[in-house]
Amino acid sequence: MHNTFELVINWHFTEACNYACDFCFAKWDKQGRKELFHDECLTDKLLDEVFELKTILENEQNTKFDGVRLNLVGGEIFLYKAKAIHIIKRAKSYGFRVSAITNGSRLDAELLSLIAENLDWIGFSVDSTNHKTNLIIGRSEKNKVMDTDKVCSDIHALRKLNTEIDIKINTVVNSNNFNEDLSGFIRDVNPSKWKVFKVLPSQGYASTITDTMFSVFLDKHSDFKSIIASEDNNEMMDSYIMVDPLGRFFQNSNLTDGYVYSHPIVEIGVKKALSQINFSFNKFLGRYNINEKLIDTVPRFT
Repeated sequence: MHNTFELVINWHFTEACNYACDFCFAKWDKQGRKELFHDECLTDKLLDEVFELKTILENEQNTKFDGVRLNLVGGEIFLYKAKAIHIIKRAKSYGFRVSAITNGSRLDAELLSLIAENLDWIGFSVDSTNHKTNLIIGRSEKNKVMDTDKVCSDIHALRKLNTEIDIKINTVVNSNNFNEDLSGFIRDVNPSKWKVFKVLPSQGYASTITDTMFSVFLDKHSDFKSIIASEDNNEMMDSYIMVDPLGRFFQNSNLTDGYVYSHPIVEIGVKKALSQINFSFNKFLGRYNINEKLIDTVPRFT
């Protein structure tokens, strides 16, 4: 039997975002349908179904999870502040541990308090601290570029509210930032983990990079190897349990042809839906150092 660890289910509950990052692949075939989170009844049903996945996988894989965590991802989830708050509180009531990924642009005092009280960890998507680079990438809203100083300030505020909260930084290495140095920022925010992804070569994006360019970024930040968890394209494929905005499991097996989807979980049940997509439990395990505290997440979508 495997050592115990956490089951992580990533719900990308909205495609909406205030930024337009060049390489973002939070684009789903929604068939003109409304995102599921707008319906509280269906939201509750989805949470009920996916919570059962822990027991199903424990039985099928002869393993034991410490618990089950719902990781909320967008888009930018806090564009829908009231809905995000409702989902977080409902998920907690079901027994989930809860985490989230954000670009930080919508955080205010109310949200910082909510996060500190209810989330086990919070991840911030930061690809660059350079104003020009962020503008090129698309991390801007009406030409107002992402404010990484605000991200730093918010992280320090969260730690004052909750000294136990884990902070993660997610960075997508691409042709615009592979040679940049984020050391100063990382030292300032002192995250528990720094997830570094090689940008996926999907949908004809111009920001793709070679393995050598990816290594340049990692080598430049070798001082942080104790907290860096890097993933190349192969490691990202079929290794995450992901739910799309319509409540379907999906996988990025071949992004050039779009995602592979299951039928809606609330219609056919979680076990049957999971069987309709590729999911490699061994690759899922491979992302974890099971002897360390787990604060894993997903490829950057926000």
